[in-house]
Amino acid sequence: MKETIRALLIDDDQGDFVVTKGLLSQIKRPKIELDWVSTFEEGHDAIAKGGYDIYFVDYFLEDRTGLDLLREAARHQLQAPVIMLTGRGSHEVDIEAMQAGAADYLIKGQIEPEDLERSIRYALDRMEAQRALRASEERHRAMFDHLPLGVYRCTPEGEFLDANPALVRILGYPDRPSLDNLYASTFYVSDEHVQVFKARLKEFGIVRGFETRLRGVDGRTIQLRNTARIHRDTEGNVSYVEGVIEDVSRERSSFASSQEAARYKALHECDHMAMLTLDLSGEVQDGNPTFLAMSGYDEENLASVEYAKLFEEEDRAEVLEEIQKLSGGAAAIRKESRNLRVKSGSICPVRTLSILIRDWDGEPNHILIVMEAKLPA
Repeated sequence: MKETIRALLIDDDQGDFVVTKGLLSQIKRPKIELDWVSTFEEGHDAIAKGGYDIYFVDYFLEDRTGLDLLREAARHQLQAPVIMLTGRGSHEVDIEAMQAGAADYLIKGQIEPEDLERSIRYALDRMEAQRALRASEERHRAMFDHLPLGVYRCTPEGEFLDANPALVRILGYPDRPSLDNLYASTFYVSDEHVQVFKARLKEFGIVRGFETRLRGVDGRTIQLRNTARIHRDTEGNVSYVEGVIEDVSRERSSFASSQEAARYKALHECDHMAMLTLDLSGEVQDGNPTFLAMSGYDEENLASVEYAKLFEEEDRAEVLEEIQKLSGGAAAIRKESRNLRVKSGSICPVRTLSILIRDWDGEPNHILIVMEAKLPA
């Protein structure tokens, strides 16, 4: 507690000011400096301006009450405690004063210096504790709002309580309330996983790294990693469930891409399999060493060659039709016999398997040609 406390008495009776000042002067520590105003308006202005550590407010102030003043002060986010004083004690008034935000309620004529000192000390201690709690809540809220990971809170029944901006961004929705009926009831896991997730949460109180998929507002499927835990009250009852969501779509995509690249590299370097990569219009992008050796082309003069022109004239219309079907969405087309014209001008009969390759969003991306020289019967 401070060595010197600045206090203000708001009371329309000067005699009460003299009595209160006399009581406060008997308090050895801390030293209390008391100022006085006599009207509701003066008290209202003084509270709005601040500058005092504590206020004493008389219940009766002309045609208004101290409760009216306390309620008005609440609009200014009162930063100091208020002790209500009255000449006539009443349980109803006591309760009403506390509900309005008074720190204590004392009856004039029954106040001893020790009572007044204790009331002041408790009121200031409670106010300091409330300030510390508000500061902690503000820090927690700031961390909650600025975490790069998505955070949610739901009731044990799955009713929406809160979600931070990162989770709103991950799922692509405009605001927190829009997530309410969509995901909260399932604790942000897919319908197919929700029963397993809830069972683990109930049994262990925490679920770590649970992977699931949700559909975002734009229709895309998002791979998520969900870690959730149950929070309980002092009696052991479940208060709420809090979870942290991480979007691992890119991580999964990167892992899958590296696996796909490894598989493709193994195929591309296979000695027994000729391969070509085409764009969707049918132009050759590259060929593997086996195709280059079989056809006599090199990488430089193969690039941007029209795939159909690698074959004999009678095959080209069919090849072009094949490219058109694949670009339009056909998965794969097999051809048992086709005449490839190699660089030297000779003909090489081949079998071909043409495959449409899609990107991670499922859109047609390029065409893979797998070719094998057809041995004579």
